[in-house]
Amino acid sequence: MNANTSTNYDPCLIPSLAPVIKKATEALNSSKTGSSELKKNIERVVSSTQSLESEFQVQKPDGGSALRCFTFAELAESSKHEVTAQAVDSSAVNDILFGRYGLIRKSGGGREKRLMEDIEVAYIHDLKAGSVIGPIITSGRHRTLALQIMLKAAGFNGYQSVKVRCSVINCSLQEEVQARIISANTGSRDFSRAEIRERVGSTSGVELFTCESIQDSILHADSTKDFKAAFSCYVKLLAADLGLNHFTPAQYSDAGNSLWNQLEKARPEGGTLYRWIKADKSGRFEKVMSSVKAALPLAVVTAQHDPQNGSKAGKVARALSPTVIERCF
Repeated sequence: MNANTSTNYDPCLIPSLAPVIKKATEALNSSKTGSSELKKNIERVVSSTQSLESEFQVQKPDGGSALRCFTFAELAESSKHEVTAQAVDSSAVNDILFGRYGLIRKSGGGREKRLMEDIEVAYIHDLKAGSVIGPIITSGRHRTLALQIMLKAAGFNGYQSVKVRCSVINCSLQEEVQARIISANTGSRDFSRAEIRERVGSTSGVELFTCESIQDSILHADSTKDFKAAFSCYVKLLAADLGLNHFTPAQYSDAGNSLWNQLEKARPEGGTLYRWIKADKSGRFEKVMSSVKAALPLAVVTAQHDPQNGSKAGKVARALSPTVIERCF
């Protein structure tokens, strides 16, 4: 999977989607692909209605508040309500446009005229705080990106002002949103253990967007799963910041999880790692991750040449743990 993480669902802001944008633009501007009709249809319908609902989405009866139209700008900016960065798979976006049911061209010829599944968004209704958070895309971020690419490729520069019909659900807790994201995507693509771990662990309020946001919000962590999610995501993001492209993001995330397990075995101050780090969440988390930052480049090289059996993630964690234990415990 060619995946990036994103904090905005505008395809022009996601480098990995550049080849898909180029492919779509070439297809819609070539007289040989048979896509000129689609381009004309977009120009005719979207220019007059500013919406994809009537011509490019499967028809549905009036769903009341359960169906609502959003602009792509609203959906692109919905990432600000998320608690962990979402992975964007360029191959999944490409499949929506050029796969079995491709909106620009099917892999078997012809094209699918309508998007068969609506994008789903959630709102969190916090009754105690009297606030509403959302929209949050729970299913369909790749559809969101693919539709924008199709509009852009057709020469519709104001694509973010176009509306698309979405299915709307209401939740009372962040935990429900994350459970819905995992549930709604089961079958459409495989969630890695790393992604599930980070989603489940982000519900306490730890913001898993950048190393800085994790450190700034680590005080919200209140369970082992929260800290393991923070460890996993921090190591993954740190590897990216340091340009360590030797392993996949999921492998680095698993390395962070394995590091927690390795440090747990060290029994800091004669107790559990959770009890040790909870005594000074911010200070001790920062101390551990400073040690990880110093040791990670060499640990990656060590893991690459480690002849022992086991996963790459486990080897990275084994290489990291002695340094962290020495500096922190």
